[in-house]
Amino acid sequence: MGNAIDSIIKKYMVAGYFPGAVCKVSVRGEVIYEKSFGYGSLEPVLVPANEKMVFDAASLTKIVTSTVALMLITDNKMKLEDPVLNYFAEAADYPALTERLKDVTVKNLLTHSSGLIDWYPFYSEKGTFLQVLNEITGRTEKVKGVLYSDLNFMLLGEMIKRIIGMGLDEALEQYIRIPLGIDNMNYCPKDKLNIACTEFGNRIEKSMCKDRNISFDGWRAENLPICGEVNDGNAFYYFGGMSGHAGIFSDADGFTNICQLYLMGGEWRSKRLIEERLVKEAMKEQKDGRGLGWQISEIFPQGCGHSGFTGTSLWLCPEMDIVAVTLTNRLHTRQPRNLQPFRQELHEAILNQLK
Repeated sequence: MGNAIDSIIKKYMVAGYFPGAVCKVSVRGEVIYEKSFGYGSLEPVLVPANEKMVFDAASLTKIVTSTVALMLITDNKMKLEDPVLNYFAEAADYPALTERLKDVTVKNLLTHSSGLIDWYPFYSEKGTFLQVLNEITGRTEKVKGVLYSDLNFMLLGEMIKRIIGMGLDEALEQYIRIPLGIDNMNYCPKDKLNIACTEFGNRIEKSMCKDRNISFDGWRAENLPICGEVNDGNAFYYFGGMSGHAGIFSDADGFTNICQLYLMGGEWRSKRLIEERLVKEAMKEQKDGRGLGWQISEIFPQGCGHSGFTGTSLWLCPEMDIVAVTLTNRLHTRQPRNLQPFRQELHEAILNQLK
């Protein structure tokens, strides 16, 4: 199997899809493949990738957030059916927001069926999260059906903070790192020596803002790559590096443990962390390709997964007890490319090799 994975990763790396990558595959809890490729940094210093290199996880943060949410549901601190507005009493002061969220539940956030738009640069506005969200909902139409949206997990992150009375960094420590024995998973990492670089400034978001006629003058410089700071604009400029939708940095080991928790039915070292029923529901399609946090699509054959904007991905195959964590720095190029073909080819090759 190693040769097949090597070949695919090298093919896409040579084609310019990413400068570096780390891939880790386990079956029934045993690591059968772990390897690094290329470079974590091209500029200003050439830094080879290594198996313990830390990557900006981007939207893999959503899997951490949804995992914490499922733990809180297991602990009876919240419910899937809970109305989101129950956790934001001050939302009564914002008519547009109240109207948009009046029927939205925790499950709607987890399945991206809240009716909220997919993205908005909160950092271009002044005001609290709810104030800005009220402005957004007041000038946008309700989305029908499922639409993948960062706003859902921004809301979920803010809810979690209120429920447990601590910041997301503390939640990560208490609910994820300590119980799962994860060493290297953080918001706002202090040690930046072994972190893969991402974009040269927020060029993509700058273009997205321009397309929407939205102005912002606080952009990071584009002459050097971002490294050790979260790439996502909302997480960096608005939330101070910590949000429910983005902001986590991790090596492959950390996400392997989180994935393994799901394949073990929510138990870790004989301790129940998530109710088994919730674990099964999370990995099952609830609405239009969405589980509870997880995605179900052809990119993730016989199972579920999630991807991150920076070039990261997770794949779980419960039927064959497979976990595949692939971390790349696809934004650390002059012309970032879509990794969906790479992800699908890689996951299908792993599955075929193990059948």
